[in-house]
Amino acid sequence: MLSYHDTLPLRWQPAQGALPPAWAEQNLRMLTALVALGERVMVEVDTPGAAEFERLHHKFDLVIELLGALLRTTREAMPATPLRLSGTGLFWATSGDAPAAGTLLDVSVQLHACAPTPLQWRGEVVDCRDGELQLRFLAMPEALACALERHVFMQHRRSVAGARSP
Repeated sequence: MLSYHDTLPLRWQPAQGALPPAWAEQNLRMLTALVALGERVMVEVDTPGAAEFERLHHKFDLVIELLGALLRTTREAMPATPLRLSGTGLFWATSGDAPAAGTLLDVSVQLHACAPTPLQWRGEVVDCRDGELQLRFLAMPEALACALERHVFMQHRRSVAGARSP
C-alpha cells in the first residue's frame, strides 16, 4: 500500500451525525488546490520573458505565503502529529486514550499551511497496536478517491526523491 509519512496538524473526534453534504466536494477542491500549489513550470533561461515570468512567480509565491499566514491566525490550531497517509486510511501515534476497534471517527488533517480548510474524513478504527492507531476511510466518491491517491503518490515520490538527493 502506497503511503507517505509527515507531521501535520491533525484533529479527531468520535463521529457525530452525518457528514456535511458537501464534504467530498470540499476535499476534492482542497486536493486540486494542493496540486496547483505544488506545480512549478520550468522556463528556459533563454526564452523571451523568462526573467519576468520568474519575478512574477516569486511574487505569487509571496502572496500565497502571506495568505497562509493570515489563515493560520484565524483558524483553530490543531496539534502537529506524526502520521502516515495512504489512499485508504490514516495511521498516527496515540496515547492511552485510543478508541476501540470498530469506532467511527471524524478526522481533520491540514495537508498544507496555505490551504483554507483541512481535509475531513470519516473512518473506522481498524486497530490500535503499539501506540499506533489505524483508521480506514469510509467509502468516498471515485473522483475524491482518485485525487487522494494522486496526492499520496506525489508526496511519496517527493519523499523518495528527497531521500536520494544529498
